[in-house]
Amino acid sequence: MSRAPDSVGVVLPAGGSGSRMAEAGAPAKQFRRLGDAPVLVQTLRAVLRHPDVGPAVVVVPAGEEEETRALLVEHGVEAGVVAGGATRQASVHHGVRALPATVEAVLVHDAVRPFVTRSVIGSVLGAVRAHGAAAAAVRVADTLRAGGDGPLFGATVPRDGLWAMQTPQGARRDWLLRAAANAAGHVATDEVGLLQRAGHPVWIVEGDARNVKLTRPSDWALAEALWAEWTEGEAG
Repeated sequence: MSRAPDSVGVVLPAGGSGSRMAEAGAPAKQFRRLGDAPVLVQTLRAVLRHPDVGPAVVVVPAGEEEETRALLVEHGVEAGVVAGGATRQASVHHGVRALPATVEAVLVHDAVRPFVTRSVIGSVLGAVRAHGAAAAAVRVADTLRAGGDGPLFGATVPRDGLWAMQTPQGARRDWLLRAAANAAGHVATDEVGLLQRAGHPVWIVEGDARNVKLTRPSDWALAEALWAEWTEGEAG
């Protein structure tokens, strides 16, 4: 697989309403400000900072394309913008199809994970080039326990071999396109599930604990606390 930057594309699904983080009159989570720009812009900057990543496409709810394009222009970030579908899976499929024909490998990254490092991006991309598909994840460290009857705990779930998924999740473009086209009504929660259903093995890449998905108010407080350190280090 070619290593030219225009052979690696990135798709950022940005269709969440942010209901778990919403406040009255507040913007969707991907448009909330972090540092000097909205989270979506900061995430794009982080991904495009990697020298091997080329074209980017942001997928937004239908009707928000022009507003999002104007936002990206305002902050000097270059990316295509397309309307998504009824599910995350459909939205990602729209984004993959919208990438230039030169793109051979695709990284899919959550629009609200602005703390992704160049190291994690490079490791996922390297595994995609070597094996065809890979995704970032972190080992589960906490004790896992099922819920029982009412307010009582149930059985403890063995955590050995368990991983908490992150993004980016990447694969050969043709694998992603075929997996989505042949899903036959099946809706996966992420690209790994879709690829596995299509028979493609997906390599594990060690993620980063800082690569959090901003979905709850407590996540936002953590992001603001981490931002100063981030801008002096990874983003500096």
